[in-house]
Amino acid sequence: MQKQWTTGVALGVWVATPSWAVTITFDDRAAGTVLSNQRAAQGVSFSANSFTGPGSSSSGQARATYTDMTIVSSTGTDVGFLGVPPLVSGNVLRSFAGWLSSEVGDPSFLISFSTRVSSMSLDFTGVFGFADVTLWAYDGATLLGTVSGTSGGQFTLGFAAASITSVAVRPGTFDDWVAVDKLVFAPVPETSTYAMMALGLAALGIAARRRKA
Repeated sequence: MQKQWTTGVALGVWVATPSWAVTITFDDRAAGTVLSNQRAAQGVSFSANSFTGPGSSSSGQARATYTDMTIVSSTGTDVGFLGVPPLVSGNVLRSFAGWLSSEVGDPSFLISFSTRVSSMSLDFTGVFGFADVTLWAYDGATLLGTVSGTSGGQFTLGFAAASITSVAVRPGTFDDWVAVDKLVFAPVPETSTYAMMALGLAALGIAARRRKA
């Protein structure tokens, strides 16, 4: 398993997940559910087809006009090699019967956050064309940067920046089976949260000085 991260435009290594980070898997949704805004209460929504027009992957295909967003079992039909040990389990996104014949062009989907986040990551497995697994991170309409896989098999791909509002995902090319799972993101704390943290630290400092005295 590999973890591949980018911070801004410089490659980096993610060393810790903030305690307030949100983790989302698809295990609590029945197989056959079409993923969209079911996670809105947790601050995130999904929509198909981030891009249109000419593609940019090794497949030479245009962007898909139809990206299947059906949640399915990772042990169901039409499942590629998951790796040993598998990075994903349970229900996953983009593993579906007849994917090669039903999806024309390179798939993509958009992850939209209801509040700014400072980092996000996704797990990918069953990857053959690793360079075609790509994240595009945005702050509003501004592209912050991209990160792509550097080896096949399975890996965690992530992006970190001061303010991320959405991330476009290309889970490989139209002819590559790829499972997507486990979205982790860290909302940027509000100003009031920082103030409460500062007050808490100040109180701890006062208490420590009193004990020392």
